[in-house]
Amino acid sequence: MLVPFEALVLSTREISESDLLINFLSEKRGRFLAVAKGARRSLRRFVNKLEPGHLLRVYLRPGRRGLAPILEAADLVWVPERLRWHPRSFALSAYFLELCERSSPPAEGRELFPLLRDTLSLMERSPWLPWLKPYFEFRLLGLLGWAPEFEVCLSCGLKLSEKSFFSFEKGGAICGACASERDQRLSPKALGLLRSLNRFSLEALPRMILPQNVVREVGHLLESFLLKVLDQDIKALKVLREFGYEPGNR
Repeated sequence: MLVPFEALVLSTREISESDLLINFLSEKRGRFLAVAKGARRSLRRFVNKLEPGHLLRVYLRPGRRGLAPILEAADLVWVPERLRWHPRSFALSAYFLELCERSSPPAEGRELFPLLRDTLSLMERSPWLPWLKPYFEFRLLGLLGWAPEFEVCLSCGLKLSEKSFFSFEKGGAICGACASERDQRLSPKALGLLRSLNRFSLEALPRMILPQNVVREVGHLLESFLLKVLDQDIKALKVLREFGYEPGNR
C-alpha cells in the first residue's frame, strides 16, 4: 500500500516524449525527484497538477535501484490561483521556489517546507507585500545555518554602535574600527531592523509599515549576501528584475 504525504512542486523537466521529472520539497523527505510516467500525455492522472507552486498529496512507488521513485498518483491539496493574475508576484513566487531548490541538496531541506508553503499561502491572500522578499531571504539564511550576526562585531566582539558595517566575507556586522573598504555601511535604522527580524512572523507582514529606503537597503544587502553564499545563478531573479522589482516598492 502506498502511503501518501504532502509535497510542493518546485520544478518540472521533460525527460522523454511522455515522461516528466518532478522536483519536490516535502517535510517528510526534504527535496526529492520523482518520475511522472506518461504525465505529458495523461488526460486524467496529472492534468493541471504538476505545476510549480502546487501543493500535492503524492503517492510514490520505488523506482529501479539507484533511480528516482515513480509518481503513481497525486491529489491537489492547494493551488495558488490568484498569483497567476499578478505577474510580478508570480515571478517572486518562482524566485522563492528556485531558491529552495538550489539551496537544498537531495534528501535535505525539510525545514524549508513550512516556510515556503506558508509564504506561498500568504502571497495568495496578499499578492504583493513590499517586505516579503527580504524577510524570506533572511529566514532562509537562518534555516540554512547562514544567519548573519547583527548584535556584536564579528572581528573584535564588542557591541555594535550606530556606526556599523556589513562584512560579506565574515557574514555579519562589524564595527567602524574593524571595517575595511570592502565592507558596506549600515544605517542605524537598517541595523535595528535586521536585529529585529527574528521577532517578526509571516502573518504580521501585511500590517507592517516600514520606510521604503530602509527596506531597499536591507533588501539589497540580504539578496547580495544570499547569492554570495549560494554561489549560484538564480534565473528567476533575472525575470523578477525585468518586472522592475525593487525592495520596498509597492
